[in-house]
Amino acid sequence: MMDNLFELIQRADNGDPEAQYRVASYIVWENSNEPIEPDWLERAVDYFRRSAAQGHGDAMLDFGAMYDYGRGVNKDESLAIDWYRKAAEILHPKAFRCLGYSQGFHNFRDGGYADYKTAFKYFVKGALLGEQNCIYELGDMYYHGRYVEPDQVFAFKLYQKSDSIIDGNIHDDSYANVRLRIGEYGYRWHENDSSSGIFREYIQDAIKGFELRIERGDPPEFFKSDYIKAKRLLNEIESGKWGVNITCHTDDKDDSNFNKFIESDFLNYKEPKYPIAELAELKLENPIIEQFDATPHFNDALAAAESGDRDSMYHIAFYCFNRYDYDSKSKSQAMIEFALYYYHKAVRSGCREAMFNLGDIYYQGTGGVQIDKEKAFLLYSFTNAQIAWGDLGVFYAKGEIVEKDYEMAFKYFSKYALTGEIASYCSLANLATMYRKGLFVDVDDKFADFCDSESKRFEEAWNVEYEKE
Repeated sequence: MMDNLFELIQRADNGDPEAQYRVASYIVWENSNEPIEPDWLERAVDYFRRSAAQGHGDAMLDFGAMYDYGRGVNKDESLAIDWYRKAAEILHPKAFRCLGYSQGFHNFRDGGYADYKTAFKYFVKGALLGEQNCIYELGDMYYHGRYVEPDQVFAFKLYQKSDSIIDGNIHDDSYANVRLRIGEYGYRWHENDSSSGIFREYIQDAIKGFELRIERGDPPEFFKSDYIKAKRLLNEIESGKWGVNITCHTDDKDDSNFNKFIESDFLNYKEPKYPIAELAELKLENPIIEQFDATPHFNDALAAAESGDRDSMYHIAFYCFNRYDYDSKSKSQAMIEFALYYYHKAVRSGCREAMFNLGDIYYQGTGGVQIDKEKAFLLYSFTNAQIAWGDLGVFYAKGEIVEKDYEMAFKYFSKYALTGEIASYCSLANLATMYRKGLFVDVDDKFADFCDSESKRFEEAWNVEYEKE
């Protein structure tokens, strides 16, 4: 920066907004522990104002941060928020991070209070715009169950997504926080010592990142507790405590409501009458079931299903239902009933993957099944298929089966949209509607336009993928 400072000042004086921002940022933050000389402070304030007036989002945020931290100016939180909001109006991703902290964590570290609902709303916007800090903060909310239902598996996916965006850049101020969280997740939930090496590396990386922040003079109150935690975890791992008294997280967590559901009469389904001519023909053909990674032959999968293997029950049900319902050449109500029987057996055995498909069958009334949205809702509620989050959002948005609740709809739509799956295009479109109409969230036409644009992009990708299949 010093090598070309004079050149940047010349460009700044000539009205270049990027140069104005870079010079002002250098003046204010390069030596943040030292006071700013009055002449340089005046120049920085002027440059920030002029750059911001030309729509430079980083200038707006850095100018707001001056008032947030009282750097060279009197501390003024309301003025800082005004500048953060100006940046948010042009959809600057980091603006939602700043607003999430300032509006969601009201002096939390100084004994204030946390408004997780408000923080969640801001972080969702930033995360959908690809802001890595917002993504990992949402990960923390899902990990600890703050405002949202706890979901450690989804939290870990958000941590990984944030880490992917950071791409190993140790100078990113989220680098150490994210590396710590991935390492800690491994330590907490992986009791197999064979995985300890990679997670140890993440924790070591986190310590290096925190120490770099100390060197450059970042406010320690923002990361001190995480830095201490990282060193403690590393000590525990190196002392051989990996996996000791650690509860391994699984998708089959103990859930009394889930257990009641899979034992309910609803899942009793009448066994079809044998012999079934089409089933005998299918056994002779013995095709490979290609829809799943295992790619078993039909007879092998059927034998495993008959012996009680729940995944095989699901594979048989899925293959047979699709073959004999959607393929008009193979239409057979007897085989559809056979598939439905195994769908119910799979679900009753605790196969969460099968729940979404069976839920769709009840929701749409395919295969001659009578539409039953209450059953569909229950199946969507317990499945581990992420696509069901969008469907649950629709239930709450429409007030079907459950009381209309736009807050719950927003949680489900945003959760599915945050996966980044192309199949989430409907949830993005629904979020656009909520932002355009002010349903639970504040009206924001620009962000609604962004959601609509992403929805169309995802839908196009989905159609291309569907045509391939």
